[in-house]
Amino acid sequence: METLANLESFVRSAEIGSFSAAARRLALTPAAISRNVAQLERNLGVRLFQRTTRGLTLTEAGERFLQTVQGGLDSIQSAIADITVNAGQPAGVLKLSAPPGFGMDYLLPLMPAFWSATLQ
Repeated sequence: METLANLESFVRSAEIGSFSAAARRLALTPAAISRNVAQLERNLGVRLFQRTTRGLTLTEAGERFLQTVQGGLDSIQSAIADITVNAGQPAGVLKLSAPPGFGMDYLLPLMPAFWSATLQ
């Protein structure tokens, strides 16, 4: 199974056409991007890029692979961003069951702070 970092390094390098530019965009070093792509190529058993001193071009296999994984990677990143934005925030219905005395003395005084924190 490929790691998300390897796939992201490949997709961003293919979009931009450069390991250096992809590294700047992903806040990594060009060597890390190159290593991730090389590991991906090794695991797949196919060359994805034709590397020259002037830049990168996708091989035929690389073009097919990019078309296949690009939308999925964007969907995964959107899902991760969505869940991290809402991380730690309660959602849904809150049901409490407690004896009336405990609820009145301990739970009820906490509710205004809870509501104001969750409604932001």
